Amino acid sequence: MTSISTTQSPQRNLLQRVQETRARASEIEDTLDDHPYAEDQILLKVDADLSQEQIRQLAADYGATVGQQFPIPEVMKEKFNGQLLLLKTGASLSEAQTMAAMEGDSRVLLSAVNDQMELVNGVTAPRVNANGEPVTAEAGQDERLPNDLNPEQWALRNKNIRGGKDGADISAGKAWNITTGGGKNGPIIAVIDSGIDAFHEDIKDNMWVNPVESEKDGQDNDRDGFTDDVHGLNAVDGTGNIFDEVGHGTHVAGIIGAVGNNEKGIAGVNWDTQLMGVKIAEGERVSLIAAINGTLYATERGARIANHSWGGPRRNPILEDVMASSPMLHVCAAGNAQQDSDQHPFFPAGFDSPNIISVGASTRRDDPLFFSNWGANTVDVHAPGARVFSTLPVHEYDELSGTSMASPHVAGVAGLIVSKFPDITNEEIRDRIMFSSDPLEGMRQLSVSGGRLNAFRALEDDKIAPADITGLKVTGTSADGFSISWNGVGDDGLEGKAARYELLADFGDKQQRLIPQFPKGSGEKEVFNFQTNPLDVERPFSLKLNAVDNVGNRSGVATTSGVMPAAEVPLSNNFDADDNWTTEGTWGKVAVEGRGLVYSDSPEGPHEPGSDTSLTSPAFSLKDMRNATLSFDAKMTTNKYDFLFVEVSTDGKGWKNLEVLRQDRTPGYDQWGSYKMDLSKYDGQEHVQIRFNYEPSNKSKEDGVMVDNVKVISAKNVGGEA
Repeated sequence: MTSISTTQSPQRNLLQRVQETRARASEIEDTLDDHPYAEDQILLKVDADLSQEQIRQLAADYGATVGQQFPIPEVMKEKFNGQLLLLKTGASLSEAQTMAAMEGDSRVLLSAVNDQMELVNGVTAPRVNANGEPVTAEAGQDERLPNDLNPEQWALRNKNIRGGKDGADISAGKAWNITTGGGKNGPIIAVIDSGIDAFHEDIKDNMWVNPVESEKDGQDNDRDGFTDDVHGLNAVDGTGNIFDEVGHGTHVAGIIGAVGNNEKGIAGVNWDTQLMGVKIAEGERVSLIAAINGTLYATERGARIANHSWGGPRRNPILEDVMASSPMLHVCAAGNAQQDSDQHPFFPAGFDSPNIISVGASTRRDDPLFFSNWGANTVDVHAPGARVFSTLPVHEYDELSGTSMASPHVAGVAGLIVSKFPDITNEEIRDRIMFSSDPLEGMRQLSVSGGRLNAFRALEDDKIAPADITGLKVTGTSADGFSISWNGVGDDGLEGKAARYELLADFGDKQQRLIPQFPKGSGEKEVFNFQTNPLDVERPFSLKLNAVDNVGNRSGVATTSGVMPAAEVPLSNNFDADDNWTTEGTWGKVAVEGRGLVYSDSPEGPHEPGSDTSLTSPAFSLKDMRNATLSFDAKMTTNKYDFLFVEVSTDGKGWKNLEVLRQDRTPGYDQWGSYKMDLSKYDGQEHVQIRFNYEPSNKSKEDGVMVDNVKVISAKNVGGEA
């Protein structure tokens, strides 16, 4: 094992290590700046074989002490393969300095700060039915409805709801003909949240009961370190007091499992279940340590499913490892930031693990909820999350909105699935939930499934896979894409209609999941057109295609391949040879080591304040072209008041701004960077020119701007799609 050398004093050796890792510490510090975390604390995953004395020595080597050692459940030990610690760092080093210094230590497997996360807020909305009195809904054909299904529970049965769309629900009435939950012999569902009002009139009979702590007697009867954890754990203070002061967790719990058919309030997705309360929040602030402790607690006590309606924007590797190692299915809210999770991940929903489901929110009109996150590759499914009517503490009921409310609908359906199929795996549950979802064109590119949750379809007992796909072929290629077609297959062999097609493209340097249209039906001709940015080199590709039904049965994989030709290059200059670019002002060529000749706005030294200079390309044609793209390299040594305008003209006289580069908005300031800009707006134009117009301020003299490797590429427009 690697440790700190004993040839020097530990303090001196640590200081030396800190000096050697200064640059890395600075990088870590940059990643910590934007989001809150607990000071003087670091989470560590260490070698599983370290003794207690070696653990204490490890902490001491970095001027720290062991604040907590987390008990890893037996069912997690093999997969987690390590020990989990909370270190309290010394006052002399920052968290970033300590983590950087530890990176070369083989005893340390992972490190992370103690992030501070938040509940995914449920937004309160006024109720349509002010008195909230439960009214028995009239069952339709093939539906089984409880006597306490409130008319406001549109998510379960959307019929004649004001502002709603009939059928924009999870088909709960049909699902309840199959199962209403597993009861006390069914799956335990952990609500990892702000707690639960375990004495709520509509929840108390569905609360999980710790068999060794069945009553509050002030004793730790199961000797697990927690007193009176009868219905779950307060992981914030280590007690059994899970009362929910803010209402968030109680609302979530009611969606999953409010008692059904009891003539009170509402019905949960599961009428009869076991809800375990795991309190990890004080107010709306979530403790990462509590979330980890709560996850370990729920795992140790046999929870099968956990709902996580909380999170944050920073990926925490310790939390990720704990959740991936737990055998529970983790159902997670995708977040309410109104952004693409593929570009701006939200965690824990964004962790890539087969036992995690990320859930976006839908409305009573089957539209995506406007502030819900989405992601073609990072959100798995949408579920009702707008104006959801559920339980609140002290026997109250009201509406909340958000992905916090969408996630428990999925957790509830997962509970029904496990009740019906007790031996099912997490991957199989995930498949059923995603592929049984009702396909909606408005959501097709917003999640992996492209659909909204359907409980009834998820419960089908179907062991027949779709037929193998035939007739797959490439029907056309271009520099910016390709077209393929195949013969459609059914849900059961060639009968019915498959739920989805899964299409994977391999471009040699990367694999990419593509999103075909929803299946048309067995025997129908299916067509898919793929479009991307053109490149000036040939791109071979291979494709794998299979069909999947609503419960996850898959056909065999069909394959084909092709080559996208190189793009047209209407303009290309690296400036090493003579060129016919036009300069105004001081622009001229300079030699740069490793690059050859480049254009600079100030080849003779720093530019004069307030100067206005430009570099203009020769004219080129984009006639019969499409998806034109401009690329170039640039280095800016400027101040924040200096501007480089990248401009386009179609007549050599009028110039339109394409983009502005400036010091405070340009990554890698004072370094060479590569830039790409969309020119497709000018497709079809016969006379196009590019101009780099540099306008420095009057503030100071700077070295200015250098430009190199300017290129325009585009696909040949041969009419129609690729």
